[in-house]
Amino acid sequence: MVDHSQGHAAYPPGALQVSEMNLNPGGSQCGFEMAGSCAIIQPMIFAHDHSTSPNQPKGIKAVLEECDLWIPRLRLECKKPKCEVGATLCCAQQLLGQQPDFQEQKSLVQEVIEAARHLCIFLPKFHCEFNFIEFFWGAVKKYATLVSIGFKRLESDHSMREME
Repeated sequence: MVDHSQGHAAYPPGALQVSEMNLNPGGSQCGFEMAGSCAIIQPMIFAHDHSTSPNQPKGIKAVLEECDLWIPRLRLECKKPKCEVGATLCCAQQLLGQQPDFQEQKSLVQEVIEAARHLCIFLPKFHCEFNFIEFFWGAVKKYATLVSIGFKRLESDHSMREME
């Protein structure tokens, strides 16, 4: 069981992350592949014989065009802070991010746990009553408080005997 700490949301190198992609070809994005959105394995780098961008990473626009999902005049991203809840066609990042390959991308922690043939279960966010770690620490704090109170009572009893 894993809680939802920020560190557990890190992705492995080469992961499908729409936030790391440019709208147009090129840039420093990884050369990953996706399968499923277009029902074929789709390389995310143009072929070496491509007319304008050989061996360059494809941008979001090119990927969406290949999947027949591109909408003319679509922005790369929504105005800050982020897309509206439930929006699907507001920006290119949101549209590509809704595709199955991007939705199914696992975090590094989950990939490592599952590679070791274990089951990775993420605990619900902000529900300490369902989080065994929080429950355990609550029990430890209660025990430590009781022990501390009991120790102070012993000390005071010992002091009282000395005074007599």
